[in-house]
Amino acid sequence: MFLLVIIFYLIIIFLETVPLLKEKNKGKTILYFTLIIFSMTISILLSLGVQLPSPSNIIKNIVVSIFGKSN
Repeated sequence: MFLLVIIFYLIIIFLETVPLLKEKNKGKTILYFTLIIFSMTISILLSLGVQLPSPSNIIKNIVVSIFGKSN
């Protein structure tokens, strides 16, 4: 499974970065690579069987701190 994730991401990176690099927009390129590396890391960890914590508690705490109510 690990190798399939790597191969999938390499194909996606190759297909998506060629037009992106031709645009010469540094902001889009940096954002794209940041997001793709983040998602690739999570996918690799999941394919290796690592249990990742749920972000729901963090999101709930942020919403409660903004609105001040926990219903």
